[in-house]
Amino acid sequence: MIKGVNRQIIEVIDTGNEYFERALLVVRPRFSDVEPGRLHEEAQRVVRGAEGYTGLRWNRRLRRRQAFAFGGLTGLFGMLAGALIMALVR
Repeated sequence: MIKGVNRQIIEVIDTGNEYFERALLVVRPRFSDVEPGRLHEEAQRVVRGAEGYTGLRWNRRLRRRQAFAFGGLTGLFGMLAGALIMALVR
């Protein structure tokens, strides 16, 4: 059941991004009285400033590299600790 919904939405058709065709932005109620030109300018600024999907892809690659580096360093530390313990036991 939907009751008392009254929202102003701005649709940005030209996103400037090859992945996304359009963006829908919901205006906060306290800014619904701002002049439409100002809202459209702000919407364009927000959409142009968003990195979009390419940023997500970059973050995934970076996390994968960090995980491999951490795993490799942890394994190396384990081997060195094991060799040190074996040398002390003899």
